[in-house]
Amino acid sequence: MDAIIGRTYDTRGIKRSYEEDPILVEPNKNRHRHNKMIEDQRDLLHLKDTYHLTDSAFNAIFQFIRSKRKLCSLKEIERLRKKANGKFPILFTSTSAHVKFEYAVRTAIFVARKYESKLEQFDTLNIRFNMDGTLIGNKHIVAISINCIEGGDQCQTSKNLVPLGLFEVQKENTELLRKTLPVEFINDIKSVKHISIGGKDIDIRVRLGGDLMNAVYVFGLAGFSSNYPCIFCTQHKDDLHITEETAYDKTITEGKGKNKKTTTVHVGPTSYHDMTKRARSLAEQNLCLAKKSNELGYKCEPLFGDLFDYQDYCVDTLHMKLRVFDVILKDILSYASRTGKYGAEHLTIIERKIKILNQHCEKTVGKRFFFQVDTDDKNKTIASHGKLSGHLQDLFYIDSFPYDDILIDEIAKSARTVVNKFKEILNEVKHTSIKRKGVLKRLSLEFVKEFRQSGLRTTVTPYIHIIGNHLFEFHEFNNLGDYNMQGVEKNNDLLSRLYFSSTNPAKNPLLTMLQKLYRMLEMNFQDERERDAMAEFARTGVYDFVEEEKRFNISPTPRSQNRFKSFRRS
Repeated sequence: MDAIIGRTYDTRGIKRSYEEDPILVEPNKNRHRHNKMIEDQRDLLHLKDTYHLTDSAFNAIFQFIRSKRKLCSLKEIERLRKKANGKFPILFTSTSAHVKFEYAVRTAIFVARKYESKLEQFDTLNIRFNMDGTLIGNKHIVAISINCIEGGDQCQTSKNLVPLGLFEVQKENTELLRKTLPVEFINDIKSVKHISIGGKDIDIRVRLGGDLMNAVYVFGLAGFSSNYPCIFCTQHKDDLHITEETAYDKTITEGKGKNKKTTTVHVGPTSYHDMTKRARSLAEQNLCLAKKSNELGYKCEPLFGDLFDYQDYCVDTLHMKLRVFDVILKDILSYASRTGKYGAEHLTIIERKIKILNQHCEKTVGKRFFFQVDTDDKNKTIASHGKLSGHLQDLFYIDSFPYDDILIDEIAKSARTVVNKFKEILNEVKHTSIKRKGVLKRLSLEFVKEFRQSGLRTTVTPYIHIIGNHLFEFHEFNNLGDYNMQGVEKNNDLLSRLYFSSTNPAKNPLLTMLQKLYRMLEMNFQDERERDAMAEFARTGVYDFVEEEKRFNISPTPRSQNRFKSFRRS
C-alpha cells in the first residue's frame, strides 16, 4: 500500500519527524532551460570558430550588447560603411591605392592639432614620410604613411599614422619601385611646398622615415654589399670601424713599374651633414653618376628625385637596436659553438650549452624563442629560432644572461661588456627631453672600441659604424624619438590582418584596406562633428579652428582666425 499511495501515518500518537523524499529527477522545465543554454553556447562557439572571431572581437561585441545598445543588421552596416568610404577620395588600380599628398598632409595636420594646438607658431612643419615594405602572403606590399612631427610622439603611433598609399611590387628595389609608383603620385608629393595658417605662410618639409634598406631604395644607392655601404657618408667598407679616436694615415699604391705612385691619405671620422667629412649629397651623386655607375656607392638616380636630401633622413633607433643585438647574439653563438672537440664529445658540449640557453629563454621570453643544433651545418653549431622584438630583447639581455656558462672567460667578459655598453647607449637615447652634452658621443666611441677589442668579429657592420660616427650627430641636431618606426612596424602587422580579413573582398584588396585604415583613423575622434570636420578640412583645406576650439572646449591662442590652406608649386 505504501508503495502505491505513499506513506501513511496515524493521526494520533507520537509525532514523527518529517522526511522529504529526495527528488532524483529535476523538473522538466529546469532541465529544458539548462539544455537550451548549453545548446546556445555550443552554437555561439561554433559561430566564433566558423567565422574566425577573435577573443577580443567577441568580447567587444559582448560589451556592446551589455551596454544596452542594439545590434543592427549587416545591410545597415554596409550602408554606413559605404557612406563613410565616400568621404575618402582614394585613387586605385588592381595593384595600388593612394590618396593625394595634399589630402594626406591636411589630415595629418588635423590629427596633430589634437595633441599640439599651436602649430601656427612653427615656421616649418615637418612631415615624416614613412615608407616600408612588408610581405603579405606571397605579395610584396609597399605601405606609405605620413605624420606631422610637431604633433609629438602620439602622432607616430600606429592608430594615428595617416595612410598615403599601398602598392604591390614584384620585388623591393629602386628600379622596380620606380616602375610601380605612378609619376603623378611622385609629382604630387613634390608639389605641396607650404601652407598658410592665419595668414602666415609655413613651409612644409618632408622628412624620410624608415630603416636603412628602405633608404637604399629611396636614394638609389648600391647597398650594404658595395664598397661604400653607409647611407650617410662615403667611408670605404675597410674603414667603417674608424672613429675620431682611431684616425690614421693610409698609404695607397697605384700603378706598376715606372708608373707606380704612392700617396698618403688621412682616414678619419665621417659626418652625416659635413661635406668636408665625406657626407653624402645629391650634388655629389649627380657628379658620380655622370662618370660611372656605383662610384662611391651611388647606383642610380634617387627614387623621388630631389624631394629628399640626405640630411632629411635620420637613423631609426628601433631597427638599430634590433640589428645590433642580432649581430651580438650571432657572434656569441659562433664562439659558443667552438668547443675544440670533435664528434660525439663536441655534440655533447653543444647540447649542454643549448640546454642552458633554452632555460634562460624560458625564464625571460618564454618558449617563442629557442636554440637547437644546426643540423644543416656539418660542424654542428648552435642556431637560434624565433624572433626577438625590441621589448623581448630587453628581457633576453638581462644581467643574468649565461655568458660564463657558454663562453670562455675572456670572451664572456668582453661580450658582457659590449652588451652593457650598448644598453647604456639605448638608455641615453631615451633621454630626449634633456640632452646631456657629449655623453652619447662618449658612450658611442666607447662601445665601438669595446666591440673591436672584444674579439667577437674583426669587422663592424653599417649600424655599428653609424653608432661610432653619426648617432651622436643625429642626437645633437634632431630628436631621435621623432624617427622611431615602432608605430610603422605595428601598422604592417595590422595590414597583414586586414588583407586576410573576411571583410576584405578579393576584387580590390588594397582599396578595401586603405578605406578601412581611414575609417579607423577617423574613429580616433569620438564626436561625429569632429570626424566630419576632419573630412571637410582634408578635402577643401578650409576649417575655422577658432570655432572648433569654442565647440570642443580647447583653449585658444590669441588670434582672430586660423585657417589652414595648402599651396602648390606651379
